[in-house]
Amino acid sequence: MDTVYRSVKRACYAGLDSVTLRREVAARVAPAVAYDKYAFSTCDPDTGLMAHTVAYGVSSELARAYVERLYPHHCACITLDLARAGVSMFSMLDLSPPVRAELASNGFGQQLQLSLAADGRLLGTWCMMRDVGAPASRDAERALLRRLIPHVTRGLQAAARVDQGLAAAVGAPADDDAHAPGILVLDARDRATVRTPLAAAWLDDLADVGLEMPHRLPLAVHALVVRLRRARADVPVDAHVRMRGRSGRWYVLRASLSEPDPAGECAVVIVVRPAVPREVATILTRLYDLSAREREMVAAVARGESTKEIAAALGLSPHTVVEHIDRACAKIGVRGRKALIAKLFFDGYAPLLSHSA
Repeated sequence: MDTVYRSVKRACYAGLDSVTLRREVAARVAPAVAYDKYAFSTCDPDTGLMAHTVAYGVSSELARAYVERLYPHHCACITLDLARAGVSMFSMLDLSPPVRAELASNGFGQQLQLSLAADGRLLGTWCMMRDVGAPASRDAERALLRRLIPHVTRGLQAAARVDQGLAAAVGAPADDDAHAPGILVLDARDRATVRTPLAAAWLDDLADVGLEMPHRLPLAVHALVVRLRRARADVPVDAHVRMRGRSGRWYVLRASLSEPDPAGECAVVIVVRPAVPREVATILTRLYDLSAREREMVAAVARGESTKEIAAALGLSPHTVVEHIDRACAKIGVRGRKALIAKLFFDGYAPLLSHSA
């Protein structure tokens, strides 16, 4: 157990990207904690909804059943509530009869789930499953996982920043396409009938790892469509979610129902585009463990407000404002406003701008 603990801990601080980190953690835990299949998802730290999944041995049928019947209206609520309450390890089988029935119908008898949260914000979830007839998890296995949870959580935070740096290093597409939307249209049976070239490119980046989903749609997209279709048809509504691709780039997806056809069936129109810098900034501030006041200051700086303007708006002294901004900069690892904005908005350009800060 100690050998596995040290091995996993090393991986968490090795500067890995999020996909590699999740695979390495799962592989290094396996000698001490038995599982037959797993799904390891990162989450949008502002909403807690899953952003990208790495899986092993999970069939597309089970994955689709999960997002269509259990998530987000059921499992997501339980997971988010427990994360806010500080519960980091549990079995959904003990809390959800529908999950227990679904897993049993797919041949699973044991399930253990880790919630990886910082400051009450859910950064990731790791679901490990065992076949029917497999022994229940031992106390020693659970104790090891509890020891690892804070390290894996910090590893996910660091990996998200690595992802962002890799995305900046690779560079954006041509200027005309840097934040251009792609269009995906799904018919009433969720079959892709229209997929523009940009939508295909963005969705390829968003594709989950280790899952072969119908029409190559990520799990989070299926969850988005299900959430939309469950809304009342007579109420105009759309649904949206933020997701991070394998490249590290963040995306915004917005889905709307079309008008019903003569048979009364509605298609789903999904607009997918890379997130603009302002949308990414709020996510990144969560990943640096900024306090609520520090996030408030960073948001004001991002809006271009001066120290005096921030102080007047919040009823603070300019000196206090400067102290909060300096602490935020220290956590993020930059000096000065220019470098702060560069790190949050463009990341890869922070070293250049820090020289003139």
